[in-house]
This record gives sequence, structure tokens and C-alpha cells, in this order.
Amino acid sequence: MKRLLLTLPLLLAACGGGATNFGDLADRIGLSDPLRDPARTAGFEFGQTERLAGRPREGARAAAEIEAFAYAAETDPAWTHPRDAALLPKLQIARREFRTALGLPASVPPQVAIRAFARAVDALDRYDNAAAIAALGPVGGAATLERLGNLPRMPRVEEAVQAVTIEVNTPQLGN
Repeated sequence: MKRLLLTLPLLLAACGGGATNFGDLADRIGLSDPLRDPARTAGFEFGQTERLAGRPREGARAAAEIEAFAYAAETDPAWTHPRDAALLPKLQIARREFRTALGLPASVPPQVAIRAFARAVDALDRYDNAAAIAALGPVGGAATLERLGNLPRMPRVEEAVQAVTIEVNTPQLGN
């Protein structure tokens, strides 16, 4: 009976009026992992980093995602116990490789880098290079935007995103 009373508000909100779907509700109450969807597709979208050359928006998105995956693997309980024990070191190495390609020092906190790259993606979606440069200010500004458009092949990044994609797309036995 107690379980029903606890779940009743969730069920009512999920079914009520069609204005709220369960995914939105789950996001608001912390039941959803915001990295799960990007992780499912990362290996397909930038698993071959040479395809990022000449595409600064996609490069910024890839940089934000690598930073976010590595940070989550270090700090988020949903990510700190992967099936692949080598996932965390792979992500840390990939983050270092990406930062080296961008000239970004290790001293920049991951949250700052994630926010800067995500805001740059938003600005580049609007074709606003000035706003993208401003967004990238904490991680190098115009020089970083230039590097995002001229990324080299990054084999450790490719390896890490393939591992992330496999991790989230592999069904868990017993669940």
C-alpha cells in the first residue's frame, strides 16, 4: 500500500492531460541520465574523429561530450561502476588527447570546459561566431574555435567513445 501511495503522484503526473510525458517527469526528478542518449550515439557520430575536420560545431560538441563522459565516470554514481573496468582510464586519456589537440591546459575544470563547449555549440547553431568565441573564452577563445575546425585524428578519443557506446548499449543481465 505504501509503495502505491509513493508512486501515485508519478503515475498521475505521467498520465495527466498529455502535457507531461514520463521522460520529462523523470528528468525533473532525477531519474534520467542526461548523458545516456549522447553516449548511445557518440561512437557513431564521432567515432572517426577525422570526420570532425572543418566542422567546428561538431568538434565543440564532441569536446563537450568527452569532457562530460570523463567527468561523469569520475564523479557520477550512475557512471562510476561500468562493466568495462577500463572505461574510466580510456575516458581520461581521451580527454587529455582532446585537450592537447585544442591547446587546453589540464588545470581547466571539467565543468568550465563542458559549459564553454556547450555554449559554443549553441552559438554555432545560430551561425554566431562572435558568440562562439565569447563562449570559448574560458578555454582559449578564438584560438580554440580555430582548432575545433582543424582537429586531427584522435585515436584515443575514438577508442573511448566506442567503449562508451558499447557500455550504454549493452543490456544488463538480471535487470
